[in-house]
Amino acid sequence: MSSIVSLIRQEAPRLRAELPPREEHVLVCISPSPNNVRVIEAGAVLARAFDAKFTALYVEPGAGLSGSREAARQLEANLNLATKAGAEQAVSYGADFSLQIAEFAKTAHVTKIVLGRAAKKRSLFSRRRDPATQLSKLLPAAELFLVPEESGKPSNTPRARIRGLTWRSLAIEFAILTAATLLGLFLRTVGFTEASIMTLYILAVLLTAFWTDGMVYGLISSVLSVLTFNYFFTEPRFTLLAYDPGYPVTFVVMLVASVLTSSLTAQARQQAKANAEKAYRTEVLLTASRNLQQADSTDEILLETARQLHALVGGAVLLYPAENGTLQQPVLFPSADANQNLFTETERSAANWTLINNKRSGAGTGVSSGARCQYLAVRGHGEVRAVAGIELIRPLDSFEQSLCLAILGECGLALDKQQSDTARQAIALKAQQEQLRANLLRAISHDLRTPLTSISGNADMLLRGAVPREEQQQLYGSIYDDSIWLINLVENLLSITRMDDSSIRLNLKPELISDVVESALNRIGRRAAQHNIRVETENDLLMANMDAPLIVQVLLNLLENAIKYTPAGSQIVLHTSDAGQFVRVSVSDDGPGISDENKQHVFDLFFTSAGLRWDARRGLGLGLSLCRAIVSAHGGEITVADNVPHGSVFSFTLQKAEVHLDE
Repeated sequence: MSSIVSLIRQEAPRLRAELPPREEHVLVCISPSPNNVRVIEAGAVLARAFDAKFTALYVEPGAGLSGSREAARQLEANLNLATKAGAEQAVSYGADFSLQIAEFAKTAHVTKIVLGRAAKKRSLFSRRRDPATQLSKLLPAAELFLVPEESGKPSNTPRARIRGLTWRSLAIEFAILTAATLLGLFLRTVGFTEASIMTLYILAVLLTAFWTDGMVYGLISSVLSVLTFNYFFTEPRFTLLAYDPGYPVTFVVMLVASVLTSSLTAQARQQAKANAEKAYRTEVLLTASRNLQQADSTDEILLETARQLHALVGGAVLLYPAENGTLQQPVLFPSADANQNLFTETERSAANWTLINNKRSGAGTGVSSGARCQYLAVRGHGEVRAVAGIELIRPLDSFEQSLCLAILGECGLALDKQQSDTARQAIALKAQQEQLRANLLRAISHDLRTPLTSISGNADMLLRGAVPREEQQQLYGSIYDDSIWLINLVENLLSITRMDDSSIRLNLKPELISDVVESALNRIGRRAAQHNIRVETENDLLMANMDAPLIVQVLLNLLENAIKYTPAGSQIVLHTSDAGQFVRVSVSDDGPGISDENKQHVFDLFFTSAGLRWDARRGLGLGLSLCRAIVSAHGGEITVADNVPHGSVFSFTLQKAEVHLDE
C-alpha cells in the first residue's frame, strides 16, 4: 500500500481545485508515539497544499498511566518537529481524547484533522473506543485523515507504558509497607481482627499512590500488601500458604480494593496536577492582561510583555515593534551587558524572517537554528505587530510554549487597543483643531467687519467732500486707529502661526530690556496719548535672552489691553526689575480691574471679558493667549494680579543674560 503522505501529496492539488474556496485550518494530533512523525508530516503537507493555518494539538491526559521518560522525550521531539513544520502548538487537558479534540476544533474552526491509527485492533471494544469513530460523530463537518501506524514500531502512548522505577519512590513504598506491617503486628497482639488489619494495608496502598510518582507503585504496593498480609497474618503464619478456603476470596477482594484505591488516588493526583497547571496559566494570563491593559504606550506594553516572558522562561527576551513592515529598535529585558550578543546579524535575520513569514524561527526551529533566541510573531488584526525573541536557556515544554503564545496573544490585543486609542485621539485632536480654526475664522470675519466698515465709510465721506473741514481731522484719526487695530490683529495672527509651527525655532539673543520697551512704546496707537504711560526701571542695563520681535508683541498686547479696558486719563506703568536669575516686566493700570473668576481664564484662547469696554470694538481673545505661549516658549511665566487700590497688574519673566566685555 502506498504511503499516506505520498497519497496526500498527489491528491491535495485536485481536492483544492475541486473544493469551493474557504479558510482552511489543519489540525494534527500529537502523541508520544514514534509513528506520530508520519502524522505530523501528513499534516504539514496538507497545510502547504491548501495554504491553511496549521496547528499541533497535544491532549494531556488527566488520569491514567504516566508515560516513560523515553515517551516524554519522544513527545518533546514530536512537538519540536511540528513547530519546525510551521505548526502552532496548543495543549488541552482531559481524559477523553476525542472530546478534547472536538471541543478545540469547534473553537478554532478546524476544517481538517490528521491523526494516527493503530494498524491492529487492540480489543473487542476498540471500535467503540476508536477516536476516529468518535470524532466523526462529534465533528461531522470536519474532514478526518487517518495515518496508519507502521508495523513493528511499538507505540509509546501514556497508556501503553509505565514510568521507570526510581529508588526514591521504591524507598517510600518499602517504608510505608514496613510501617503498616509493624503496626499490624502490634494491633494483632492487642486483639484486633484480620479485617481491621486488612484496611490498614489498603490505607498503605493509598498513601503509596499519593506519595510516589506514577500508578505503577500503587500496583506493586497492592500485590505486596496481599502477600505481606498473607505472610504475617494468615495461618500458617510466615508462609504464603493459607488453610482457610475463604482466604483466596479475601485476597482477591483485598487486591481489587487496593488496585481501585491506587487507581483513584493516581487519577486524583493527575487531575490535581492538571488543575494546578490550569490555575497557574489562568493566573499568569490574568496578570499579563491586567498589566498590559494599564500600559499607556507601545514601549510600556512591550516591556511588560518581555517582563512576563522572562519570568516564565528565565532567559532574556527581545521584543521588536514593527512599523510599516520594518523592525524598529527592540526592547530588551533584562537589559544586561551580557545580553548584547543577542543583537547579532543572525538574530536580526531570524527576527526579520518571522516578520515577513508570520511564523516562528530561530533556536529549536528549522529556520536560522543557529540563533540563540526563538522568534515568534505578535499578531493583531491579521498583521504582525511585533516580533518576540526568547532566549532558550533550556528547552520549553508544551505547557510553557502554550503560555508564551497566550502572553503574546494578550500583547497583540493590547497593541491593537493602543493603536486604536491613538487613532481616536488623533481624530479627536484633528476635530478640535478644525473647530478652533472654524472659531478663529468666524471671529476674524466678525471683528474685521466693524473696522473695515468704519474705514470705508469714513474714506467715502472724505472723498465726496461731504464732511466740513473742522471734522475731517477726526475722521482721519478714526481711520488711523482702525488701521492700527487691524495691523495689531494681523501681527497677533502671524505670531500665533509662528508659535504653532514646530519647525520654527526661537531666535534667542541677549537684548537690552530698555530697547525692547522703547520699541513697543513707539508702536502704540494714537489713543495712547489719552492715557498717562510711564516707564519705571531699576537698571537701564538689564538684559534678557529673548526673541525680540515676539517680546515686543507681548508688550504691545499688554499695553493695548491696558489702554482698551481703562478710561481716558488712567495711569499705566511699565516696570522692569531684576529678579535673580530672571528679569521681571510688568504692566499695571488703575482701571476697574479683573474679577477673580475671569482671572482663571484670561489667558485662554478666544476668552474675552464681559466687563466694561471703553471702545465699541470686540476683541478676539487672542492677545493674552498668545502672550502666555510666547513667554512659556522663552522659559518664563506670565501672571495676573490685582493692583492696589484698584486695577490689574500683568507680569512676566525672562531668563536674564549677562554680557562680559573685554577691556
